[in-house]
Amino acid sequence: MKKISYALIAMVISLVFGTIIASGSLIALGGKLNSEALTNQPLGIPTVLVSCLDPLAIALEIAAIVLIVRGRKLFSGLHQRLVVLAGALYLLWGAANLFGFLPLSLISSWNGSLQTALTGQWIKAAAGLLAYAVPALLIFGMSQPAQCWLLGLGFVLTAAGSFGSVALTIGQLTLIPQSIGSQVMYVASFNANYTQFPFPLLLASSYLGGLLYLFVYAWLAIKIRTPAGEGI
Repeated sequence: MKKISYALIAMVISLVFGTIIASGSLIALGGKLNSEALTNQPLGIPTVLVSCLDPLAIALEIAAIVLIVRGRKLFSGLHQRLVVLAGALYLLWGAANLFGFLPLSLISSWNGSLQTALTGQWIKAAAGLLAYAVPALLIFGMSQPAQCWLLGLGFVLTAAGSFGSVALTIGQLTLIPQSIGSQVMYVASFNANYTQFPFPLLLASSYLGGLLYLFVYAWLAIKIRTPAGEGI
């Protein structure tokens, strides 16, 4: 059970880091996403938060997935199947970004095709739906009924809010030509105002879903550290 406990704690820290990155960046940007402004401030708060905390958040999430997958036989058959599914979805998410979003983004930066850039962004957004389900699936089979309901609600709120806000942001995508030596590269640029409806509603939904995930993981982490793991 120690490995499961460590996994839960790792996911709690990962979710906290993710919340800090998202909320800190949003506050620092004044609720507005402007790629040009971000480029002109390479040491701005959003860049620093993403550079420092995002790799740690991803590493902790991967560690949590690995530990729970390895300890899945401590629980029921349903839990074992859901954990394997969670691991598979996480791998699909990584593959979609590595073999879909990334190459299409590079191609669009070379040929200036807005359609190619948009396709890459939509692949990334769709793959995000897989990633949002991973935290819920990892612990659904070891959770109490009330926790399962919270996990389900957390997924719905996170998926709807995050995908909705990303979809609206993608609609603001433009490609800006920039001369680099003798070549012209096309840089993806976004300009979205998150203070305008329906962004506040979507962002609130996303944050609430993330907080529900965080609450359930913390709840389970505390329960599993009690004698005999009562309540698990």
